[in-house]
Amino acid sequence: MYRRRLHGGKICAVLFVISALAMSMTLTPDSASAANNNPNYRAYADAGMAALQNWYNSANGLFNTTGWWNSANALGSVIDYSRRTGTTTYTSDIANTFDKNASSNFLNYYYDDEGWWALTWVNAYDLTGDTRYLDMAKTIFQDMTTGWDSTCGGGVWWSKARSYKNAIPNELFLTLAARLHQRTHGDSGSGSYIDWANKEWTWFKNSGMINSSNLINDGLDSSCKNNNGTTWTYNQGVILGGLSDLYKITGNPAYLMQAEAIADAATHTLVNANGILVEPCEAGGCGGDGPQFKGIFMRNLYYLFETSHKVQYLQFILNNVNSIWNNDRNASAQFGLHWAGPFDSADAARQSSAMDAVNAAIPFSGNAPLPANLALHKHATADSSCTTAEGPEKAVDGTVLNDSKWCSGGTNGQYWLTVDLGAPMRVAHFVINHAGAGGESAGFNTRDFQIQLSITGSQWKTVVSITGNTNSVTTHRIMPEVTRYVRLYITQPQTSTQYIAARIYELEVYSA
Repeated sequence: MYRRRLHGGKICAVLFVISALAMSMTLTPDSASAANNNPNYRAYADAGMAALQNWYNSANGLFNTTGWWNSANALGSVIDYSRRTGTTTYTSDIANTFDKNASSNFLNYYYDDEGWWALTWVNAYDLTGDTRYLDMAKTIFQDMTTGWDSTCGGGVWWSKARSYKNAIPNELFLTLAARLHQRTHGDSGSGSYIDWANKEWTWFKNSGMINSSNLINDGLDSSCKNNNGTTWTYNQGVILGGLSDLYKITGNPAYLMQAEAIADAATHTLVNANGILVEPCEAGGCGGDGPQFKGIFMRNLYYLFETSHKVQYLQFILNNVNSIWNNDRNASAQFGLHWAGPFDSADAARQSSAMDAVNAAIPFSGNAPLPANLALHKHATADSSCTTAEGPEKAVDGTVLNDSKWCSGGTNGQYWLTVDLGAPMRVAHFVINHAGAGGESAGFNTRDFQIQLSITGSQWKTVVSITGNTNSVTTHRIMPEVTRYVRLYITQPQTSTQYIAARIYELEVYSA
């Protein structure tokens, strides 16, 4: 939701001058190799976190220049930085914030505010092992359950005024329930965390807030229908975390496929021409809350990447971090609202939001290898091609842009694409970009297909079998197998009855 504080004027407009420490850590694009292929994301994170710390108010445990819920997210960025770097430079913030504010149990008038703090304390527990933080998250969750009632068939209200049911408190409730289940031994049965998680997802999925474009609108109107509200980036983000956890808990690929459908829609729609994330409110400045949203999306996109290993998500993250550093940074390592540039102004919300993106890039600093697509630029063959420009090599060229696809009208009713990896290799993970990934009608997405493996290229073993697919991008995991040849064997190329052909924009193969 474009939250009440954007209109309420509660956020102080004070900007703080970054200390000499932050300035001493400031990096130039040249010194940080920003223009090279191996940027030093760890150095970016060090400088950005030092700048963020200048807004931290140790007297109240919050971050100056921003609000209550934003401070939960800013502290979350400190926790993520600490975990990924293995440093303790700023971890004293965690206990200090807890001690200065625990008397209220981090409860207030807004259920979404409570959800942000609860997830931050789960994150703090994971880093420190201190059970005070997990217990606090459970206390907050219990209060959030009181916001659930039968209006609109279920769901948590946005505030205790009970006037609006919307996406963000319910996404937070789902994610929190799943994570508390994962950290609570023996959790099961009616009223358990997993029971709440399942109840929430069933309601959310059927609420209508996920629109036909796989983006999430802000909430429900008075008749409990999708209000067609703004598709804020954070509404596309938090759900990725909850669905990833449900996938981890159950092993049901439907959760992962739904998460990827939302992530794919957001990374193709809520961006500029260069693929840089843009919040819908940026032209107007986004007030005090909107600057926080994009970082929340990036934090959860990285969480999904850790689950699905879909390399496009990592590429999206790194592309955005490169733009933040090169185009949206001042001389004091402060980051602004417009990640594509130019830098506008600095505050703790802008800084911690950008830090969520930068933190996600830390593991890929310098020469850290990216996940290798084993099929990239390998020799590919197929039953046929619709045109000479749509040969099988287009399915392994590393792009889904500019109509780069393999297309086949079928040979004797058969459609197949085979990639020779060049030598026997261990494989465990496949990503297929179907017609919709390249901008075509979803009706052309491959409907029924198999993934087959062979050492010799003549005897095939089916390891994946899919029927009734409608998704534009599908991800498939198997127990690791050694193979040289990977074949996509298609038995029904599409759902639409028009212009029947197989259309594959990219077939990716990974070892893990």
